[in-house]
Amino acid sequence: MKDLLEAARRVRRRAWAPYSGFSVGAALRTAGGRIHVGCNIENAAHPEGLCAEAAAIAAMVAAGERRIREILVLGGAEPCAPCGGCRQKIAEFAPPEARIHMAGTGGVVETATLAELLPRAFALASSGNDGKGEDAAARIRARAPGWRGGVALLLGSGLGAIAEALAEPVRIPYAELEGFPRPTVAGHAGEVVIGTLEEVPLLCLSGRVHLYEGKGAAAVLPMIRTLRDLDCRLLIVTNAVGSLRPDLGPGSLLLVRDHINFQGRNPLLGLADAEGPPFLDLSTVYDEAAAAVLAAAAARAGVPLEAGTYLATLGPCFETPAEIRAFRVLGADVVGMSLVPEAIAARHFGLRVAALAIVTNPAAGLAPGPLSHAETLAVGRAAAERLLALLRVALPVLAGRSPARRRDGPAGSPTAPPGG
Repeated sequence: MKDLLEAARRVRRRAWAPYSGFSVGAALRTAGGRIHVGCNIENAAHPEGLCAEAAAIAAMVAAGERRIREILVLGGAEPCAPCGGCRQKIAEFAPPEARIHMAGTGGVVETATLAELLPRAFALASSGNDGKGEDAAARIRARAPGWRGGVALLLGSGLGAIAEALAEPVRIPYAELEGFPRPTVAGHAGEVVIGTLEEVPLLCLSGRVHLYEGKGAAAVLPMIRTLRDLDCRLLIVTNAVGSLRPDLGPGSLLLVRDHINFQGRNPLLGLADAEGPPFLDLSTVYDEAAAAVLAAAAARAGVPLEAGTYLATLGPCFETPAEIRAFRVLGADVVGMSLVPEAIAARHFGLRVAALAIVTNPAAGLAPGPLSHAETLAVGRAAAERLLALLRVALPVLAGRSPARRRDGPAGSPTAPPGG
């Protein structure tokens, strides 16, 4: 892919974009291995010009070739997706599994297959027509000028009530933030909520997107990158899970110590930048110091908290009993359809990660009846109160404000917050 990126950079310098100021270069590789390039060309009837992707396809056709293996599009600072018309042109010559690399001048490259790309919306960030031209982090800071960084909390299915507990909340819909994905599943509000809990500043991501919604794994990157840009040092990820253990019934809380990724996807696939190691070490995805604080806080709050290994599947179907038996052999304690992409992305961008899973049902073959998302939401809402009690004790310690102390007796020994 590096050769495509370099070819797109070279041809982008030749783009003619005097009206938008948005130069684009494209480089495609054919089934025969040849590379063809193109740049955008505007005229006074802008935007009725020639897109870079269309120019590259025209060069390919003129050379007598008809099959695209992969194509890279390089636009502005953020990764640039082909417009709707160009997607159709690409589809004329490329199979659904063809790789579409969307690059930014900052070095970030997001990759999706053509099939994954088709549902994505295209918007020219610099056009100013949709109100999103402003960087997401800058927009959040403008709406919440008191935010100075700290802890972020990603809320899973049915846990939106935790965001409701924040004092003096500032709410910003994902739809107003450049690059933020829009959840389509019930129980995920799709908004950033900034406020305080126990007088500790907290940024809540109320809702997530799942791979089974048709988005690529890289869809989480803009959201997690924004947390880094907002000086969030720790991300606590929550989600709803099915239990593989008889002692973990509905409503139980589990501290995730490690994970098994059976989603077949990774948010860093195709990423080429200088913001993290190209081969990320996942030996310690989940921060041990933060986990120790959460475990101690649970004990002090009187909230039972188990620990174990989480296994992530693609979804949207629930697992089969045979799969659950296999997952138990592999060492999984709970199973779900999320969490892993955000955890990997957060580690890539330098955030520490902790994860808390809410058991909403026994897994397939262990449950007395059929599994449903309605049950997931109902149990999640009921467990939110216990999770909130745990967070009220843990947050001051995680934020470095004060040690967690027993509420029913003498103060215990101070618990050191995770290192910065």
